[in-house]
Amino acid sequence: MMQKAIFKYFTIVLIMTLFVSSAVSLVILSDQMLDNTKEYMLYSVKLIEHELNYTQPLELQVVNLNDIAYGKNTRLTVIDSSGNVLADSDTNSIKENHASRTEVKNALKEGVGYATRYSTTLKKNLLYVAYFRDNHIVRLSIPYSGIFDNMSTLIEPLFLSSLLSLFVALFFAYKFSKTLNHPLYDINHEIMKMKDNQTLNFDDYQYEEFNVIARKIKAQSSKIQETLSVLKKERIKINSILDQMNEGFILLDSQGIVLMCNEKARQLYPHLDQDQSIRNFIFDYRIIDQLQKIGHEPKVVDVKKDEEIYRCFISKVDYGVTLLFVNVTESVNAMKMRQEFFSNVSHELKTPMTSIRGYSELLQAGMIDNPEIRKASLTKILKETEHMSQLINDILMISRLENKDIDVVNHPLTLKPIIDEIVESLKVEMDNKKIELSLSIADVTFYANHQFIYHLMNNLLTNAVKYNKENGKIFVSSYREKNDLIIEVSDTGKGISTIDQGRVFERFFRCDQGRDKETGGTGLGLSIVKHIVQYYQGYIDLKSELDVGTTFKIVLPITSSD
Repeated sequence: MMQKAIFKYFTIVLIMTLFVSSAVSLVILSDQMLDNTKEYMLYSVKLIEHELNYTQPLELQVVNLNDIAYGKNTRLTVIDSSGNVLADSDTNSIKENHASRTEVKNALKEGVGYATRYSTTLKKNLLYVAYFRDNHIVRLSIPYSGIFDNMSTLIEPLFLSSLLSLFVALFFAYKFSKTLNHPLYDINHEIMKMKDNQTLNFDDYQYEEFNVIARKIKAQSSKIQETLSVLKKERIKINSILDQMNEGFILLDSQGIVLMCNEKARQLYPHLDQDQSIRNFIFDYRIIDQLQKIGHEPKVVDVKKDEEIYRCFISKVDYGVTLLFVNVTESVNAMKMRQEFFSNVSHELKTPMTSIRGYSELLQAGMIDNPEIRKASLTKILKETEHMSQLINDILMISRLENKDIDVVNHPLTLKPIIDEIVESLKVEMDNKKIELSLSIADVTFYANHQFIYHLMNNLLTNAVKYNKENGKIFVSSYREKNDLIIEVSDTGKGISTIDQGRVFERFFRCDQGRDKETGGTGLGLSIVKHIVQYYQGYIDLKSELDVGTTFKIVLPITSSD
């Protein structure tokens, strides 16, 4: 913890400071005590000099006065102005000339002299004080070891004062560290709010430096929140755009971890989730293989999901890899239908072409001499030609309806005249089958193209006659329901199986291939009906039961103009 670190640092600094200050104090106090000692010794020397009687023997006086001079272990010496020792309290001392001694020279020169030196006689350091008066020098000396002489006296008060100072200093250091640490705790607590996008509120701290830091952090937090808000809005916008896409989108990083995916991708892979490997969701080996081999060139893989075909475009980008799943079911089916269409057209055209060519070659070679047979052959050629013409016209109509590549002029129409015209053209065949027709046509005027409505009704009525039974019935009705024209065509024919009902509106589809070819159908009638109804934005409904009959119900919106 920072508070402990600060307190520890202050403690070390305080101990070092106290140690240094104690040492300095010890030296200063020792010097002060040395000065005091010198002063007291000088005072004693002056008293001794005042008590000395130079007319009497000095040895005994020196010995007696030494005991009361200053303290124990003192040494009292009387020296004349020439440096000769006249008397000494130490009877074993060497009586050599002392004129060269520092304290003696200073005393002769200034009246008082001091010196500290090692005594070879006593084998210890001594402090000397000399006083010169009346041609005599009185010198007093005591043992002196420098600072250590006062150690015992100073150590206890210095220790107690240092200990007290340490406790006081530690107390204030603790308080100070706590004072420093509180703003840091508070700032840290506020910073933790940033992850929840909360507003930061700092106190007014004692130290301006912390206030500066707090203001900077608050300003930075506001900027970060603004940036995060912008990023969040952009992410929501991007996700909304992606979720509106009909294509599945997945963004991976370089390690194959899902960074982003849209709703369509989750529909294709239900458990798809972010921050997980794509291998946990997509098991198609072709996609996985292309992801491992991905380079700068995009890769394409076709996959089948829920009976639909998706084309997966795999592309490498700066920040990873993108997978785009495009539903190509309709285009693939359209291509398939287009191929089937051309195949069926080729097949449908091949049969009449073969017949026409065969009869033409026979006629050209003169192999048919019988006039009746020749006439029948020409009739057959004409019939096949008409069939081919009808087939081509039907194909062209479907193509134009699909591509809306036709100029359509709508007119006000009523259904009754159109039906009457068609029934008249089918009268011979209806009479041959003894088919009974029942009409219930409402007088409703609607806008449409006469040719389109004629084709629509003609195909429905022709099929109702063609696939009906002997003595069958046909019911045709129309009525208005709100803004729609309802047309119903029913017959009592052989009906359409449930399996075939889903395909009767496909091009060239025939429920009974053999019978349909006998009746001359192109297989495009109901497909044309469906396209015409879709052109007018209506819909067609089919109900049929085998050996009971079939009903087509058509709903066309009634418009007031073209």
